[in-house]
Amino acid sequence: MRRRDQAVSLNFAGTDHRLVARVRLAFVTVIILLAAAGGGLFWQARAAGARTADVERQILQLSASEEKLRPALEDRQQIVRNLGAMTALIEARRFNWTRLLTGVEEAFPEGAALSRIEFSARDRTVSLEGIAQSPEALSALMIGLGRSSSFKSPLLKRQSMDKGILSFNVTVAYQESMAPGRPQEPVRRQGR
Repeated sequence: MRRRDQAVSLNFAGTDHRLVARVRLAFVTVIILLAAAGGGLFWQARAAGARTADVERQILQLSASEEKLRPALEDRQQIVRNLGAMTALIEARRFNWTRLLTGVEEAFPEGAALSRIEFSARDRTVSLEGIAQSPEALSALMIGLGRSSSFKSPLLKRQSMDKGILSFNVTVAYQESMAPGRPQEPVRRQGR
């Protein structure tokens, strides 16, 4: 009786159906994995599209806010320019013209006359334009400016002789702290 319980399996077919079933299972698994990967890529593409739309919306909002702020920024720049101009005016009012003119007078020799004097507060230079009776008078002016404690680095920019009159243009750096005149007393504070 024992032999009856054992099943006899005979395979008369030439193909191994178990191998075909395994290959079929592998193909189905690969197809499922590819479908899952495709679904993941599709989801990532939709998410990237949504992020791109958000970024574009933010760019539009920033552009709109920039347009709203542009007049305010232009007003601010105008105010800064006005403050710069007002500061220059205040500095020009504080400038001690008496010291400058006294320094020029001390450096000027006989035989030379000024027709124009210009002070540039920004680079602290003085431009002197005038006439001299002779080249020696012009030379004495340049030496006087060079030796003066009020000026440094005199530069003869132009000289010309016309009908016996020597005209000139000299630029010199002005040193107000060393300028002639009564030195300012330092401000003393009360003891603590």
